[in-house]
Amino acid sequence: MRKARKPRKRSPVGSIKSWHWIASAVCLIATLGFALTGITLNHASRVEATPTKTTFEMELPPAAHQALVKRQQELLQTTHSAEASLPSIFRQWYQQQAFGMRLTGVEAEWDMYEVYVGLPQAGGDRWFRVDLESGEFYQENIDRGWIAYFNDLHKGRNTSGAWVSMLDILAIIMLVYAITGLILLKRYAKGRKSTWPLVIAGLIIPWLFLMVPTHASEKDEVQLTLTIPALNVAEYHRPYVAIWLADGKHQRVQDLAVLYDGKMANREGEKWLKDIRQWWRRSGRSLEMPMDGVSGATKRPGTHTFNFSEVGALFKQLPAGDYFLNIEAAREVGGREHVVVPISLPIEPHEPILMKAQGEHELGLVELYILLND
Repeated sequence: MRKARKPRKRSPVGSIKSWHWIASAVCLIATLGFALTGITLNHASRVEATPTKTTFEMELPPAAHQALVKRQQELLQTTHSAEASLPSIFRQWYQQQAFGMRLTGVEAEWDMYEVYVGLPQAGGDRWFRVDLESGEFYQENIDRGWIAYFNDLHKGRNTSGAWVSMLDILAIIMLVYAITGLILLKRYAKGRKSTWPLVIAGLIIPWLFLMVPTHASEKDEVQLTLTIPALNVAEYHRPYVAIWLADGKHQRVQDLAVLYDGKMANREGEKWLKDIRQWWRRSGRSLEMPMDGVSGATKRPGTHTFNFSEVGALFKQLPAGDYFLNIEAAREVGGREHVVVPISLPIEPHEPILMKAQGEHELGLVELYILLND
């Protein structure tokens, strides 16, 4: 009779090989994705993209408007601003409009004049506000394109908790792939003398690049180029313009420039500043004009450049997140316009950024150039 063969013991090396190739197969596509988006993130300022902005403006139904005003009065009895959920009547109205998003569990920012809701998303942004006096609803959707979308997926920025958990799982699988690869290198390096020098080189070379000195002495550059269009109208007055930085909840962070007619007798020009409504509500009503370094004269039609280099230091100090450069213009016997340029912080040093926005009537092309240094 033939002897039964004893089952072969599984080699530890064989198990490590299995773990290695399984981990490599699972994380292959993710590794390629991380590598590609790593390149696009490192050179974000050189990858051109034209954000697509969609706006919605409408009057709220009386029932939804009254529900918001009632909630505002309840919240502001003890404080001038608060964060709280939206009333169900408004949430139902919002869901019925083709906005494609429920507001269940969403917190809104309330103050004496309006309610603001930020709805950031990967590759773009969405926010809306409601003027509690007039019931005017305004929503803005910004889509920055596929590259921005995949960049945000890389960082887990403005994504769901499920996506962040998946990134953690992929990171663990990549660790398994790297550790088993190191063990296999140790196993098969005996006949390959260049193995460990190459491993050590992979450790040392990145540190050598980190030792390259940076240009600490260079000055930050923050320039805003603003075009005021020439209008063919019978009566033309130069527009009043306010430029200010706001945070992700569209609350003022800093005023950068306020252009108005300060030469009118009895400071008559100051009363027209109220026509710059968004700025006035957030900042202007509490300020004493003129302000040193901020107030200036109105500008004639044409292209004007503003140097805000001192804001570079502010960008470095602010917490990471979404911010907005607001340019609002109002013209006597004319119209009003509000242009917003979104800014994501932090901004990488020595990586120039150029952002553009286009006005429609009171404002023309707006260009924001930022270059920060260490």
